[in-house]
Amino acid sequence: MLVPLIKVGQGNEWTQPLLAQIKHWSLFGATCLQIDFALRETELNALQRIVKQTGGVTDVFIQSDNLSDEQALELLNIGGSGIVTTLANREHFASIPDDRMRFLDSDQWNVLDEPSASDVADLENQKRVAVVDADWLGGNPGMIVDYYCAILKSDRPDGLWSTIICDPLGIALGLAYSNRESLLHAIKSRQGTYWSRSRNGLWIKGLTSGATQELLGIRFDCDCDCLRFTVTQDAPGFCHRNTHTCFGEERSIATVIQRLRERIHLPDAKSFTKKLANDAELLQKKLLEEAQELAEAAQLDDRYEVAWEAADVMYFSLVAMLNNGVGLEEVYAELARRMNRIVRRN
Repeated sequence: MLVPLIKVGQGNEWTQPLLAQIKHWSLFGATCLQIDFALRETELNALQRIVKQTGGVTDVFIQSDNLSDEQALELLNIGGSGIVTTLANREHFASIPDDRMRFLDSDQWNVLDEPSASDVADLENQKRVAVVDADWLGGNPGMIVDYYCAILKSDRPDGLWSTIICDPLGIALGLAYSNRESLLHAIKSRQGTYWSRSRNGLWIKGLTSGATQELLGIRFDCDCDCLRFTVTQDAPGFCHRNTHTCFGEERSIATVIQRLRERIHLPDAKSFTKKLANDAELLQKKLLEEAQELAEAAQLDDRYEVAWEAADVMYFSLVAMLNNGVGLEEVYAELARRMNRIVRRN
């Protein structure tokens, strides 16, 4: 696993740049924030806000010997994934479970200074973590791609890697192929970029159609013979037939969201969804009413009734979300962030 190491500078000016850096390097699924100074209260509060905003989207580790045990626990409870320190400093973080600790002088967590692709690949093959300075990585995208090339396998005569493209909800949009050149362009540009077999060249999705993709994440599967790109897909969709996916219209939550979004924005006064979006009191009333009915249905031995009432609650919740510009992926991220909590409610 490759983890970019982001060095946090002292002073309040790092707040927005740090947030942008974490989002940028979340491409690989994790970041480590190195803090080599004692945080003032304003800096600690800013760090907590940043971890809260990003902890559900990517793994955020904190490397610092200047945090108190209580501060470390709070950072994990608002979305942090782990505390990074030395084995000698383990007792300082008495409240942190072992599975949330990472040690710089252990075999599992390895900080590398300007590594070669083979250095990182060797650690990957041993199921160990390579932590590399993010600034250096930014100037050496070729090393990152060479690391992927050293890990990935292909049984195709052309050596291409099958690449599954998914949206932030995890819905598969389609299948494409990648090679070193396309992967390098994707990492450098953060665009959905693939290798066109028919044109024998780069395919930058949306370059001509306008249906562009922002690349959010890259993963490879357990057999290292397939990539998964997570992207935001602009309209009209990934498919050349102007659908969201290459698998046609599906009965999924994404389809429901798309139809609700269309009805909210269409000037159709007869649409109940449109009426809800324009009437805050009515929407509030229906949310409370349906939540009560779901609570009552949950006491009955009737799975169909629970499903019916839960669907009502979801419908009105989605209208409230979309009417405020909140996507379902943001709710997923918030749930993921909460799963990082150590202290549980009684």
